[in-house]
Amino acid sequence: MERFSKLLAVALVGASPVTHAQTLPALGTAPQLPWYIGAGIGGGHLNRSASDLTGLNNATLDTHETTWTVRGGWRFSPYTAIELGYYDLGRYNFHGTAVGPLVQVDGSARAQSVGLSFVGIIPINTVDIYGRIGYAHSELKFNANGPLNTGNQNERQNEATYGAGLRWTFAPHWAVFGEWMKNDKIRVDSYLGGIDFRF
Repeated sequence: MERFSKLLAVALVGASPVTHAQTLPALGTAPQLPWYIGAGIGGGHLNRSASDLTGLNNATLDTHETTWTVRGGWRFSPYTAIELGYYDLGRYNFHGTAVGPLVQVDGSARAQSVGLSFVGIIPINTVDIYGRIGYAHSELKFNANGPLNTGNQNERQNEATYGAGLRWTFAPHWAVFGEWMKNDKIRVDSYLGGIDFRF
């Protein structure tokens, strides 16, 4: 009888609301798969004037273009990750004149960047609010066509990269994200939506 009473007491304690609550994951501490790869696409806005970018007279510039990214990262805690990403920040067409109004020039400037970022994360159940800051190596490729010849020029620079976004994990291995990112010298605001695969 004494043995039965002890077993009954253990069963009752084990079924108590307090013990049951302790077995549930706390807010923001759901198990995370540490590695992820992802891709996204969106739109970019170049925050430079046509004359500043090209040096041409009477210059015009398309300042909105399609942008995309591929990236991968290691989430080594629920609140932090390291991420490496490639960003194609768009190809921006321009037109202007050189030698006064005499020579018509058409061309494009393509922006791309590879960046390594530290990501800070606030997890709330299946939603992550995150911000990033890091280092990027960027390139702006110019191609200009005049009446007699074609010119090409590459501008490479090291710069800071930063951004912020939201990510929703809708399945154990899959998440969707929306993000704003920017590099401080190349000056393209990129707005991206995409998907991550976790493993």
